[in-house]
Amino acid sequence: MNRIISLTVSCILAVLVCFSQPIMAHEFIVKPSSFTVEPGEQIEVEVLSVHAFIKSEEMEPIGQVEVFSSAANGNRMEIPLVEEKDKLMLRGNAQLATKAAIIAGHRKGMIWSKTTQGWKQESKKNLTGVLSSGKYEKFSKALVTTEGEEAILAEPLGHRLEIIPLENHRTIQPGDELRCQILFDGQPLATEVMATYAGFSNQPDTYAYYSKSDDTGEVAIKITEPGIWVVRVQHETDISTADFDKEVLRAVLLFSIES
Repeated sequence: MNRIISLTVSCILAVLVCFSQPIMAHEFIVKPSSFTVEPGEQIEVEVLSVHAFIKSEEMEPIGQVEVFSSAANGNRMEIPLVEEKDKLMLRGNAQLATKAAIIAGHRKGMIWSKTTQGWKQESKKNLTGVLSSGKYEKFSKALVTTEGEEAILAEPLGHRLEIIPLENHRTIQPGDELRCQILFDGQPLATEVMATYAGFSNQPDTYAYYSKSDDTGEVAIKITEPGIWVVRVQHETDISTADFDKEVLRAVLLFSIES
């Protein structure tokens, strides 16, 4: 009897989880083809939408995405994008003139409403049977440097939700911790922080590391393996309008750890 009850509860929870997860739960990732480049070298930039790291599962709407490079000297250069429909991604090319740069992206806010008929990409004011509605906005950063470069790319870009490395990731080895700071609207944010590396798991939304930032926004990420790492945060606001009930912001930081 207890086993039947347990199975029933598990089935109900599984249904609720499936119903509660909207399409926009994918993570927005801007990934350079290389994390180590020489000044003047051109690299490809991929815009991915993923659940498991790092394989794209759907293509972001090109009109809602902006990607750019930001150098340590403050220079910013927009990266034009094209659609790669067969690969479910957007793609661009960046030529970096300095020894250290950030490849950054912004997926503009899109409204999704949860209704009694499922999820709709539409304002709540145009729908019936609305259970909740949110405006979902996403940010991504990738750290690109010249091999041996000691620059710390710690200057905020001004993203509403942003992860700032507080030390040079190129000096970090497996077993070390990388200190980061989380900012929301330019202010330190205490929040949950998750991290993983490419190849850790093929399961959706599965992370290798979990922690929380303190009141100063600082957190230490335990780096356990070499490879491409992704640090991820989410923050919800109670901003309510005629179109949505809340804002949901997500941000990721990508960097490469050498063995």
